[in-house]
Amino acid sequence: MADGPTPEQQADYLVRKLEQTIRDNRTVKGMSFRTWQAIAREEITNAIRAVEKRHADHDRSVGRGLVVAAASLVSIGFWGAVVAVDHAYGGIAALVALVAGAALFFVGVEWGLRRVGGDWSRRRRAERLAHIDDLDRRIKRMEETLRKKHDRLKDRMEEMGPL
Repeated sequence: MADGPTPEQQADYLVRKLEQTIRDNRTVKGMSFRTWQAIAREEITNAIRAVEKRHADHDRSVGRGLVVAAASLVSIGFWGAVVAVDHAYGGIAALVALVAGAALFFVGVEWGLRRVGGDWSRRRRAERLAHIDDLDRRIKRMEETLRKKHDRLKDRMEEMGPL
């Protein structure tokens, strides 16, 4: 079961996020190792919590589906036994069986829709991470281009001498 971005994509995202945080908090001396450790620990903890939450939500959905299915089957079986014992309750049994079947059907539909929605959001998350990666590469290329341009202009100004 694919739960969104691959571990490699998540690791790349965390590394980029840490890199950006380090760059944003850069001082003349740089960021202390303890500060970097605290930030890294927090980001990794958040990523692990997100994965655990997705698994807990999935387990909860499966459990709910099983409980509703079991309750529906017990209701159908009970009323089937009532119908077998006495045909006088056939209409009521049919109505209860219809309601139990409808409940099972709607829970199944809801579970399917939730699963489709989860698949869609996982694909969107993976696409966003790919876009972030692409944007990060373009920004680094632009930084390198600007750095080279700065060096060329600095050399040209040195060649021209003081004004």
